[in-house]
Amino acid sequence: MVRKITTIILFLLILGQLHSQNLVINGGFEEYKSCPETLSNLADDSEHLTAPTTGTTDYFNTCGIGDVAIPKNFKGEQKALEGEAYAGLHMYAPNDYREYVQMELKQSLKGGRVYQVTLNMSMAESSEVAMQEMYVLFTDIPVHADVNKNLSPPRLERFDVKKYTFVKLSPQGPLYDNDQWVKVQMEFVAKGFEKYMLLGNFKNNKNTRKISLETEENETQRKSYYYIDDVQVSYLRDTEYELNKPFVLDQLSFKFNDFELSEEAKKDIRKVYSHLKKNPKLKLIINGHTDNLGAVSYNKYLSSRRAWSVAKYLEKLGLNKTRLAWEGHGDTKPKVRADSDAAREQNRRVEFVMTEFDDE
Repeated sequence: MVRKITTIILFLLILGQLHSQNLVINGGFEEYKSCPETLSNLADDSEHLTAPTTGTTDYFNTCGIGDVAIPKNFKGEQKALEGEAYAGLHMYAPNDYREYVQMELKQSLKGGRVYQVTLNMSMAESSEVAMQEMYVLFTDIPVHADVNKNLSPPRLERFDVKKYTFVKLSPQGPLYDNDQWVKVQMEFVAKGFEKYMLLGNFKNNKNTRKISLETEENETQRKSYYYIDDVQVSYLRDTEYELNKPFVLDQLSFKFNDFELSEEAKKDIRKVYSHLKKNPKLKLIINGHTDNLGAVSYNKYLSSRRAWSVAKYLEKLGLNKTRLAWEGHGDTKPKVRADSDAAREQNRRVEFVMTEFDDE
């Protein structure tokens, strides 16, 4: 009995480790080739980390000298969140100048699985601009772009990056804190090609959401510099809803000639809403259906009302209507092609399809 309990405990511990394993290689910036001595040194001094553009990203370590030391360096003073090292980069600068950190994952992410990306940011004291949002970029291949400006989708495609996706992170505190580290994170559903991750600001100056801090500097010369530490991507769970594939809810069925939602149906719809709330890049298509009894025109109306009732309930829960599309198909797309009461009951349904918004 004791052996059985021990085996179960070990299994649970291993399962927990698999779910919490950080998939980012050198996500804590602790592995390095040599102690930093000069600026613009990320690729030269650190292991497994690169600057994907000609922007000059910096690497800091407690063994560093002068400008690239920890805690005091050329941009301010900050201890490492964990360990002895972190990276630093300009996230906002004149003429859309940008710097990035490119990191490799231990393996490509599995499509349809839910992952969480987490990193920690601290604004350098020398910054005149604070960020209001943070994105990460996932690609299937490493980026090598001969530019020092923001990596917009047109620029990515110009440098032969065809598969990419942006994930917007949610800050757990104000990003203008130059004393404490601020955690930013987000759950997302992987598409299945993600092997590299880039950190930085991918918008131009005009479209960057920012806060101008009090300063006497010329506004056109304002800059924003951030330290980055402890970057993680970890698997959370398999998604209940596979992208671009129709699914139905077990409790969402309708009585004959009816479009009212039962309490059991509302409970299942709330699960869908919760998933959409956690994954803001997803949108939902709702398709209503009827059985084969009744006139064609009436069935079209009834199926539309069924889809509409679900859409309105999701809006009532708080889902933005721009993330919803709904349509009624009458009896033209039966789930079961049979003339029986059981078949008709299955055909009186609402189907869902989750898709993603296009990347910005």
